[in-house]
Amino acid sequence: MPKFGELLLNHRFITSEELNLCLQTQKHSPKERLGSILKHYNFIDDTKIARLLSKEIGWSLFTGEYVPDTQIIQKIGLDFFCKHQIYPAKNGLQTVLVVAYVDNVDVTDYLKSFLALDREDKELFAIGNEKDVKNALDFLVLEETRQKMGLSILAINGDEEDKLRQWLDRVIDQAIITQSTDIHIEPAVNCVEVRFRIDGILKFICCVESRHMKPIANIILNRCHANPGEYRFQDGSFSHAFKESHRSFDIRFSQVPSNHGPAIVLRLHDKVRASIPLKSLGFSEQNWKLIHQVLKKPHGIILVTGPTGCGKSTTLYGMLNHIKTIEKKILTIEDPIEINHSLMTQLQINHAQEVSFARAIRAFLRHDPDIILIGEIRDKETAQEAVRAAITGHQVFSTLHTNGPIEALLRLKDLGIEPINIATSLLAVISQRLVRKLCQYCKKDGPRGCPKCNNGYWGRTVVAEVMIIDEALKDLIGKDRLGDIFSLLKEKGHLTMMDNASDLISGGITSLEEAVRVLG
Repeated sequence: MPKFGELLLNHRFITSEELNLCLQTQKHSPKERLGSILKHYNFIDDTKIARLLSKEIGWSLFTGEYVPDTQIIQKIGLDFFCKHQIYPAKNGLQTVLVVAYVDNVDVTDYLKSFLALDREDKELFAIGNEKDVKNALDFLVLEETRQKMGLSILAINGDEEDKLRQWLDRVIDQAIITQSTDIHIEPAVNCVEVRFRIDGILKFICCVESRHMKPIANIILNRCHANPGEYRFQDGSFSHAFKESHRSFDIRFSQVPSNHGPAIVLRLHDKVRASIPLKSLGFSEQNWKLIHQVLKKPHGIILVTGPTGCGKSTTLYGMLNHIKTIEKKILTIEDPIEINHSLMTQLQINHAQEVSFARAIRAFLRHDPDIILIGEIRDKETAQEAVRAAITGHQVFSTLHTNGPIEALLRLKDLGIEPINIATSLLAVISQRLVRKLCQYCKKDGPRGCPKCNNGYWGRTVVAEVMIIDEALKDLIGKDRLGDIFSLLKEKGHLTMMDNASDLISGGITSLEEAVRVLG
């Protein structure tokens, strides 16, 4: 079989320029797989790689459900499968070993010999999408760890600093296992309450004695290189190693001085899952087509709106990763930078150094950009600079904290942008929320809740509304007739978030109660 890079080149999945960049990068990181580097730059995705490898070596492409063969896992051990990225799947009455990497012949030979299965490789082994294999294995690791690690271990055993450090690490591990996004450590009248935000809902976890609050805050402040002993407003970040899956998480820290002591929120960022492909975010087929259509426009503003925690940043990065190439210069200004991306120059707001959104955009225009990402349009100056960048021939991506697309237009007007400039610069508004998905295990049997989920739900998906600014809308906006927009959209058959939610309910993806909770 030809070398992997040549194979991709021959099938025109990548260009010679893209391959050359990745090979040059690999020289500085010799332990890194070429496929990982190609995906880091977003030149190719897991699905295309899996299909190509399947065709070249003659193994089938695995498209079934990742149901584990528990007997084989017990025989060989989950660590072995995680190390080599192989998933032992139960496919009917037979076992299929779903392989992410096909270059380790010794491992596949060992498995065939150890299992003593008298079957052809084409039947025993299958090629899997690397991300799907990894996610399926991660789920098994979390399940195994969850069973070993009950909530009772979150009690603090002793007053020593080492004991408190161990307790904090266990709390963060528990949050990772439950796929929480935030940890709330809140001093109350008689104790300190710990809650996790799981799938958007706060869940009580445990209480600890009030006297532990300040020592715990000091440990976190030290990890953030902040000022221990100062229980005022402070922010920071640190890294946490989750040993069970050999992954590192970025933890963002925020502290406020409550009347009972420092109140702390830790936000978890999974470096592996933070950058999800746009196509995988859960947009409906219609919304996906509209987004794909507007991303082809060479200049103008695309806004993503919604409340805090609705996935706006994930959507923004999904769009940027979808359109970025070697030929495009991308500059971002963020508060803060949540994850580092390839082929982008990223800046972080820094008030001490007078780095603001507006000032960064002005500086960006002297750096020959094609695309500019603005973390959030918060004030008149930032809004004006965003419009100026769009009108002068740049693609601009940003967010607004508004409930819907029409409110986004009103917000821009409130920020002092003339209606004619809104009409000229704005391409689209994507308004979104996140709704919890019904558990795929217990929803089949009718009950609400099982050991694998949280009260009948597991994971979230996007519910969205996409408003493209076409000529008719431009005309109304430019004439400052924003009050007529709703009627025009209704005439055009515009699909709202409620329409999208109805489709998710009828498709068995979410429930009516969840849609009402999120959308009202």
